[in-house]
Amino acid sequence: MEPSQNPSSLVCQADWNTIFSPQAWETLFSADQYEYTTTWPAIQDGAKDGCNWCNLILIKSCTLGDVKVRVTRVKSDCTPHDKKLKVQVIGMEQGGSENSYLVYTTADDPATKHIAGRNRIIDLTTPESFKLAQGCMDNCLRNHKHCPQPDSMPILPDRVIDCSEPNHPRVVLTKGEQRGPYLALSYVWGAKQPMTTTDNIKEYTTNGIPVDILPQTIRDAISVTHSLGQRYLWIDALCIIQDSDDDRNEQVGKMRYIYLNSFLTLNAACASTTWEGFLSTPRPQRNPHARVPFRTASTEEVGVVCFARHRDTSAGDASRSYWDEMEPIAHRGWTLQEKLLPPRSLVYASDTLKYHCQTETVSIGQAVCEPSTGMRLPHNVYDPKDKGSGKWTAEDWRNARQAWLSIIFLYTFRNISRENDKLPAVGGVAEQFARVTGDEYYAGLWKKSLLFDLLWEIEGSVTEPKVRPENYRAPSWSWASMNGLVRASWKEGEAASVGENLRQAEVVDCQVTVPPKGTPFGELTSALLRLRAVLKQGVVVDGDGRAGTVMVVGRDGEKKKIGAVRFDADEPRSEELAVVPIMWDAEGSFVWGLVLERLPAEQFKRVGKFQNNWKEKQVDWIDGLEAKVISII
Repeated sequence: MEPSQNPSSLVCQADWNTIFSPQAWETLFSADQYEYTTTWPAIQDGAKDGCNWCNLILIKSCTLGDVKVRVTRVKSDCTPHDKKLKVQVIGMEQGGSENSYLVYTTADDPATKHIAGRNRIIDLTTPESFKLAQGCMDNCLRNHKHCPQPDSMPILPDRVIDCSEPNHPRVVLTKGEQRGPYLALSYVWGAKQPMTTTDNIKEYTTNGIPVDILPQTIRDAISVTHSLGQRYLWIDALCIIQDSDDDRNEQVGKMRYIYLNSFLTLNAACASTTWEGFLSTPRPQRNPHARVPFRTASTEEVGVVCFARHRDTSAGDASRSYWDEMEPIAHRGWTLQEKLLPPRSLVYASDTLKYHCQTETVSIGQAVCEPSTGMRLPHNVYDPKDKGSGKWTAEDWRNARQAWLSIIFLYTFRNISRENDKLPAVGGVAEQFARVTGDEYYAGLWKKSLLFDLLWEIEGSVTEPKVRPENYRAPSWSWASMNGLVRASWKEGEAASVGENLRQAEVVDCQVTVPPKGTPFGELTSALLRLRAVLKQGVVVDGDGRAGTVMVVGRDGEKKKIGAVRFDADEPRSEELAVVPIMWDAEGSFVWGLVLERLPAEQFKRVGKFQNNWKEKQVDWIDGLEAKVISII
């Protein structure tokens, strides 16, 4: 609304005297509900005359005649934690509609005395925006019991950028011996950029980094670090010697520490390349669905509030709502752990600046913000005090397990530009899980749940090929060996439901080999899984190369259908394949297993997953098979 606009002109006279009367607002705020009766023709006439309220509640499905309009305040999962309004239009005979709206106003409006939500802050370069961000952080540290207090003197990463002179940044070598707070940057490279190498590291530490060669995102990060009164900033491109495999492996192995112990992480969510920057990005003000008057008997001035539909999907109008899943940073593999591990982050989103912590995500300035989206690590997993799994309940274990399965799904949805980064880019999160659970990590799978972990499968559309990378990066039994979206389903409940009828293979041994200075959470050079299991040569028929039906030869010499297979990759494979049941119900309600291709030296490679969830008892083909040790690479 323009400041000179008369609020009474926003709605028709009938609504001014009913729903927007002082009595109506006060009833709504005291009893959480207000309703009135009108007619459908009156709503239509008001809409034609430009009444914002009549346009908001106008619907095509409502019957002609009398209607009841009911406005109810209900709990909102958005922030600030003000109640949202549920608006119902109820036909007296039939028909009606219901929508929920977030309510907010501008910072200088008289309605601010009663309405918590505010307009977006869209200029993120002002001292006021930094002050508002600091306010979010202060509130978090005072009131969020699951958010850790910052360590005022953590050990600095081996290299950091000194931002005390923003126009003359330089690399500082700490050798792991200096302490102090530091910030970290999470961003999308997206294009070639200046990097620290063995040739320029001495120049960058002695004389500094020429600021005119730096991409805008890095310049912005240096500027923000300085404006927040901090000195040190960690940026992967400048704090890792990019042409040294040894240094890269060593520093990637410290990723968990770097982000987990940062005072604050700057998340450049809106920038699709490092050259775009994130401070001066044009940001639209929210376009509400309606502006309406706000009147109470205790308010001498008449204010104006805005109604915005929660999670609006109006085509072509991105200013109405915000989806962080669509930001450029949400498509990069490395940035998932850079979101999960930091205790606190400032998120420079496409709509405004947000403060993200282990409890919630809020927009600065109390701007209306959609619910905290994306996952967080369960509090028992994130626990920085290393309480460990010894005090965990069954629910704690279940939450941790389900969180890891969700991480695999979200992570494999993202892109990795360097194939060998598939395991390292999520290694920091894996190390955090290992630290608190005490479990052993095998190329994306876990010792305590290894049999269940083997039962992943690749999602894919008909038009998108399922591709196995040319170069080795993980064993065939690991989801990390494949490109594409991975679904690792929660099967523990179904397995437990059959009780003593559950049968399963046995893990004999699992080994992973890492390069020099590597860790089990980073790149691998080889891996071997040995199972004691039954194995049956099988033939896949009636398939299209991506899926098919598994047939085995029964005792009577006839081919028998035992399950359906989904292949991991679109690739040539042997016609004679082996099937290995991993888990099954002795009574026949399910069989889950792997389809393997025989290799030289009595080894196998996984090529697919098969299952049988048919009602018919299809497990008799397993009876009588002798278990033996099978090596899968």
